[in-house]
Amino acid sequence: MSNTFASFIRLFRRADRGSVAVMAAFLIPAVAGFVCLTAEFGRSLVVKVENQRIADVAALAAANAYSSTASTTTMTSVAQNVAALNGIAGTSATASVINSPRSAGTQAVRVVVSTQSPLYLASVVGFGRSVTVNSTAVAELGSAPACLLALSGTGTGVTLSGGTSISAPSCGVASNASVTVPCGTRITASVVNYNGTAPTVGCTGITGPIRRASTADPFAGNAGVASASARATAAASLTAPTITAPPAGANVTFDYTATGPTSAKTIVQAQGCTGNFASPVWTVTCPAGGTYRFGSLSLGGGITVNFNTAGTSNTIYSFSGTVNNSGAALNFGPGTYTMAAGVRSGGGSTTTFGAGTFNIGRDPTSCNGAGNYSICNTGTTMTFGGPSTFVLTSGVYNSGGVTLTLGSGATNSFNIGPATDGNGINMGGGSTTTFADATLFQVYGNITESGGACTTISATPIHDIRGNINLAGGLTLGSGLYAVSGYVAIGAAGGGNVTCGGVSVGVRGTGVTIVTAATSTILGSGSCNGTALCMGAGFSNVNLSAPTTGTYKDLVLVGPTTSSNTAGFMINEGAATTLSGVVYVPYGSLTLSGGAAIGNAAGACLQIVAKDMTLTGGTSITSNACTSSATAGTIKLVQ
Repeated sequence: MSNTFASFIRLFRRADRGSVAVMAAFLIPAVAGFVCLTAEFGRSLVVKVENQRIADVAALAAANAYSSTASTTTMTSVAQNVAALNGIAGTSATASVINSPRSAGTQAVRVVVSTQSPLYLASVVGFGRSVTVNSTAVAELGSAPACLLALSGTGTGVTLSGGTSISAPSCGVASNASVTVPCGTRITASVVNYNGTAPTVGCTGITGPIRRASTADPFAGNAGVASASARATAAASLTAPTITAPPAGANVTFDYTATGPTSAKTIVQAQGCTGNFASPVWTVTCPAGGTYRFGSLSLGGGITVNFNTAGTSNTIYSFSGTVNNSGAALNFGPGTYTMAAGVRSGGGSTTTFGAGTFNIGRDPTSCNGAGNYSICNTGTTMTFGGPSTFVLTSGVYNSGGVTLTLGSGATNSFNIGPATDGNGINMGGGSTTTFADATLFQVYGNITESGGACTTISATPIHDIRGNINLAGGLTLGSGLYAVSGYVAIGAAGGGNVTCGGVSVGVRGTGVTIVTAATSTILGSGSCNGTALCMGAGFSNVNLSAPTTGTYKDLVLVGPTTSSNTAGFMINEGAATTLSGVVYVPYGSLTLSGGAAIGNAAGACLQIVAKDMTLTGGTSITSNACTSSATAGTIKLVQ
């Protein structure tokens, strides 16, 4: 039995080897076929990788071409040339302009490369003789920095008429509405973007490609803009300074009477000082470090008073009445001064004070027919040494043709309240007024300047001004932020450039940012009416440049930044303005008329962002972009 079983097993094994051989005979061709099919389709994957490389290169090249020319014909030609240079038929590449899948409102160029990969064995089993291999690449278009940007999508956008021009060859002009460039006007730019109706262009008035694209506000959320605007708004809440009224004292009059119970000699002796008279000069000497109290102080015609001119800074002078120089000269040394009823001069006099602290109240007498001021200078010169601290409850008046100097050095302090006419600082025609550099500059009241005046304002980090600025003469601005609660009018009511120190000055300043909250706007001044800032009349030499570092970097002029305030900027009447930095008035219009011009200094930048822009009557803007705030987007593959 065992031999029979063993024989059966041997027979079974022989039969199994035969079955495997038969199965192998059928399976080997099938496996070989699958391997060949895999190789054929794997070759298609290699082709797809190559096509993708070609599509990527073609998309970047086509996007650059379209960015430069705005021509879809050129764009397609470039894409097909890239395909041909890479060994495939140029017609294998197609190009189109689409909305970027990555960035809303940005255009992109899509290139599709499509070729056929041949099939040999696969065709035997019904797969056809070739397979289509598609590869797609999308290159997002770079956006040129917008030198000029009209933000509103519902406004008039950028509108030119009457021989006007915009020159921005190194950057773009953008409008979220439309662009209007009729015959006789011109825009030269690296690109002109619009996002409303198609531009109205006459006589080939636009040099540069035209594209449809929305442009975002580059300063939305900008920390410098927010800080400047908040400071201007806060300026509206400044409170007027006050001083503590000093004890009443005896009035002292320096005249030609040298003796007697009411003579100046007797009065100053009562305070522990000595008074000597050598006609027409009085010399008063008081011990250093003392406190000396008087009522009013006055001078007779032709009298000179040298009052403790060699005194020390720790000496205290108190006047419960007005200090009035109607003589030849009044000279005080350094010290701490309280002059409760103001200080005034007149009649060709000169007045000098050494460095110190000056607490000055309101003069009860009108100054030169204007309001009642703390300082009323109608003499020849009035000079306060420095560094000094000024607390003036009722402003500064410097009359026509005279000179006023407040402080010296860099650490002065100015806290100035309003006169009865609303002015904090009032400079008469032909006057020269200098506020030395400071650590504090606050003015409650308007700053008003008449024609022919030369005025210099302190350099200080922040200038807080509760009120308006009205200029008709030359103004030199020290560096820093000028936070103005009201409006800024430069020549709105006349005036113009003045020769100051041998240099023609309209308005000039380096490292300056002017921001207006426009809680009040210009009234009754023709085309300036209702604006937050206006430059006009004879101001053909306005030159302002923004800070290059710090919080307010690149910001030169900033208007209201709340949607409820649409007061804009006006440049008119031949005003010529050189601005280096950013002009930002997001809810107001920028308007140029009457031959006015805005340009940037050589090697500097100018960027204007407004609700909309209108140029009429032979006006022009020449602009380059501020690279820190308007960096061009690069062309890049996004898909």
